[in-house]
Amino acid sequence: MQQVGVLTENHDTQRGDDTEIQEMIQLCIFELSDRLFGLSIFDVQEILEDAEITPVPTTPHFLRGVVNLRGDIVPIVDIRETLQIPMKERTLDSRIMILTIKHVRLGILVDAIKEVRHIAREVVQTEAAQAGIADGKFIANIIQYNNRLLILLDLESLYAAVQL
Repeated sequence: MQQVGVLTENHDTQRGDDTEIQEMIQLCIFELSDRLFGLSIFDVQEILEDAEITPVPTTPHFLRGVVNLRGDIVPIVDIRETLQIPMKERTLDSRIMILTIKHVRLGILVDAIKEVRHIAREVVQTEAAQAGIADGKFIANIIQYNNRLLILLDLESLYAAVQL
């Protein structure tokens, strides 16, 4: 499993003289087809609210087009089909997350950005099939979060699947 933006924090225990090291990860949490996903904030360069996507003829169907980001042309992909989750129409909450993967910028369409926060790493041992995401090869980890499963994506595997 890939390590995702790991931080450690000291939390005093009830005795006061012992300290417990709790592993924390800082994530950008977003929604795709009513499921929660997370990526390390170190992978997220920026979030675009209202960028114009220019379609590119004769490209793979998951490539929705490109955006001009301060002079750089950035491809925008929809990863739902790769993850084998249902398609969903764009709404006012939809955003484009600009990611940096192996020194390459790539944008992914997301339904909504939920929050950016530190989360204690409470790993849930769950089969990828139970999470309902492809065959599990795009999952770095699964965390119990607010009574839901938060799926941390393996960005390198995902990038290999959509590499242009």
